[in-house]
Amino acid sequence: MPDEPQSPQRMVQDLVGPTDPELSCDECFELLDAYVELELAGADAAAEMPLMRAHLRGCSACRDDHDSLVALLRADPQDLP
Repeated sequence: MPDEPQSPQRMVQDLVGPTDPELSCDECFELLDAYVELELAGADAAAEMPLMRAHLRGCSACRDDHDSLVALLRADPQDLP
């Protein structure tokens, strides 16, 4: 599935990074499991962990980790090695 094109505002935000207080990458990594569990449970993870959401918006490396974890947890167990 191809990625959707980003809006100009999103591209600028990705370049500039978050302006609000944020977590470090190490802190993000420590909290990533809990954040993804909230998302997959249908909870408003961004509202419950706003610093995490801000970090994921501004950090492509952590966003990639997030996306990979979500994909892994949503995968059919039969498709895993």
